[in-house]
Amino acid sequence: MSSEDKVRPFHSKSEGSGQEAADAVAAVLKHAAEHDKAAREKQDARKQPRWMLPVGINLAVFALYLLIAPPSWRGWVTVHPIEAPPAQQQMDGLRVAMYLQAQRIEAYRQKHGALPTSLEDAGSATPGVEYHRQGGSYQLVGTSGQAALVYDSSESLADFGGSAVNRLSGG
Repeated sequence: MSSEDKVRPFHSKSEGSGQEAADAVAAVLKHAAEHDKAAREKQDARKQPRWMLPVGINLAVFALYLLIAPPSWRGWVTVHPIEAPPAQQQMDGLRVAMYLQAQRIEAYRQKHGALPTSLEDAGSATPGVEYHRQGGSYQLVGTSGQAALVYDSSESLADFGGSAVNRLSGG
């Protein structure tokens, strides 16, 4: 067997020039230099605007004042409760709401040939208005506070709406 026929590991070389080690050291030094340059060029954090300090101080003083000597809220805040509309105006509003609901039910009846099973089928239901289907007719029962209002589909819808609808439409 000759010396060239001997099996050697694939990474071993017969001669080492040292060039590979020099290239590796150069690559490490180049990477370190780039890292240092990037760290120096990194932007500093933005400074706070000048107005933030006085505003912050004023808010802190105000909060401390409210903590130490809370003011009488009766002098600071005046609450004026909103009064309910007059009873007649509430009833007129309920009458108009029921009138519009009855129109939706009639439109549903014309389109589908039958009464809706619930108010939601004829469109959005009006709060405070109940729907009672009775065969081929129906009743709407509306409540406003203590008062109740009933519309039967056997009545004339124009007569039921009456003056409340006229006032609403500007007539």
